[in-house]
Amino acid sequence: MRHRPENQRLLSIDALRGFDMFWIIGGDFLAHALADATAFPAFLWLSAQMQHADWAGVNLYDLVFPLFMFLSGASAAIVLSRQENLKAPSAYISGAAKRALILILLGIAYNWGWDVTAERFRIPSVLGLIGVAYLIAMIILVTIKSWPRRAMMLVTIWVFVALLQLATPVPGFGAGDLTAAGSINGWIDRTLLPGRLYGGAYDPEGLLGMISGASITLAGAFAGALLVKPNGTYLRKAAILAGTGIVLMLAGLALAPYYPPIKKLWTVTFDIIAIGACSVFLALFIILIEQLRLRQWATFFAVIGANSIAIYMVARFFAYPVLIPLSTFDGSIGLRILGIVAILAVEWGLLFALYRKRIFVKV
Repeated sequence: MRHRPENQRLLSIDALRGFDMFWIIGGDFLAHALADATAFPAFLWLSAQMQHADWAGVNLYDLVFPLFMFLSGASAAIVLSRQENLKAPSAYISGAAKRALILILLGIAYNWGWDVTAERFRIPSVLGLIGVAYLIAMIILVTIKSWPRRAMMLVTIWVFVALLQLATPVPGFGAGDLTAAGSINGWIDRTLLPGRLYGGAYDPEGLLGMISGASITLAGAFAGALLVKPNGTYLRKAAILAGTGIVLMLAGLALAPYYPPIKKLWTVTFDIIAIGACSVFLALFIILIEQLRLRQWATFFAVIGANSIAIYMVARFFAYPVLIPLSTFDGSIGLRILGIVAILAVEWGLLFALYRKRIFVKV
């Protein structure tokens, strides 16, 4: 738990992280309820987007997890840019390793890890993948000082993952099979991971996904470094982010017919599209909050983003047990919406109390 001055971070990063987390802690349930209540085209579209793609393809909900990782990388680059915070590389690496271990343990707890039966116990998790990907990215950032060489490492990760997924034979399936059972992701998880795999034949937060996901965290560091450069306006920096993001999304879509973007396998094309989309989202928030100084609305989301891991765990054990039954409530749709809004209000109120006291639960 830390007390930190408000000016140590860009509000836009906390606000975007909070916007991201909003959909995880109940915003998605609200989108579905509004679509059911109104059949309004915009709500129907949002409701459809607030679901993961069945396999290949990218919906907005598929970007929630990568956006958090991207912003973690951006925050890491901002911290590393401050002269007063300079430490030995080993100190940063050990800190990231400790963070990864804590997130792995929290992720196991999130998955009801106290049930150690083979049918329930699961090691991989969203939090675990975030932690390991951050550790990999931090090792690269503190051991390689040149940004061009860091970019080469990012490309190296992509090449490594692509070669495994497209050119490495899987026993019984051959090379290039991107199905759940036939993918190299699934084979690695089945071979090396004990316990339950979320996808049965594979785990969407498995070992290869941790390596592939590190490219998204590392790409976020490039964005963070751009934002703290002393020269250039926020508008110019946002334009660079948006332009780069659009190019990356188009590149990923162009490759999609040959190498599909599959979030559950963390294919390289998914990474590229996700990085592009995250860059565009960040550019939009930078323009609105840092350039145009439209900051009042952003506080709502910044309150969530400032304690994102804490509310992620709270939502799992206290909000979801109410939200999930509400999602299938067959009574008044108005009561269903009111219940979801009430849960969101309670969560936000708790976070606001912490925010006002400058209490930030960090891992």
